[in-house]
Amino acid sequence: MTRLPRLLPVALIAVLLTVQAAEPTAPPTGPTYKIVGPDGRITFSDRKPTDATAHTRELGQTVTAPLLAPAVGAFDLHPSSAPPPARSYGGDAPPVDVGGRPFPPGLPEAVLDVLIHQFFVQTLVETCNRAQPGYAERYQTMVFHWRERNAEILAKSSRILFSRFTGEQRDYIRANGRARLAQLLPPPDAAPQDKINWCNRMSGDLVLRQFELAGDMRVAPILYFQPQ
Repeated sequence: MTRLPRLLPVALIAVLLTVQAAEPTAPPTGPTYKIVGPDGRITFSDRKPTDATAHTRELGQTVTAPLLAPAVGAFDLHPSSAPPPARSYGGDAPPVDVGGRPFPPGLPEAVLDVLIHQFFVQTLVETCNRAQPGYAERYQTMVFHWRERNAEILAKSSRILFSRFTGEQRDYIRANGRARLAQLLPPPDAAPQDKINWCNRMSGDLVLRQFELAGDMRVAPILYFQPQ
């Protein structure tokens, strides 16, 4: 009888260990990653890989593509007779507007094209007024007529920019527009005569309607856009 009290604690511990072993292991609560190796092999892991050659995506999360496609080459101010190529998002979700709706195909790029033209024309006036102050009225007149000829597209693009894009998206488009514009301007340290030559060449093209938005197929998504 004296051995029974001593055996009870040992038996109780054994029962508790058996119950704990029988309980199912809780599934991991952390993220799961889908990993595509350089050879195309797909694996899954609960640890984010550090291999720079592997493409990784956390499962269960929506990855939204950038608002604009990467720039390819210098921007051409001359009208394009061909529509822009269809953009592929590579499995990512398309960018959405201020209301959470996907943008119509090509609309962000079309708004960017219009903005680059606006930046260019305004910068042409500012640059050329400084380079040739005696021709300031001439430059102002040329720009006035350009804006008048393209007024419909300019106004509609502006309405779309402020009604469908978030403030962050507008800032993003403007930053891209200024970066593309820098490729079209004379270098800041260009010689005075080089700036004058640039002004004569660009203002001549502006008069000859080489930089028109009307008829440019890149801005067609703006013309076809219907507010919802």
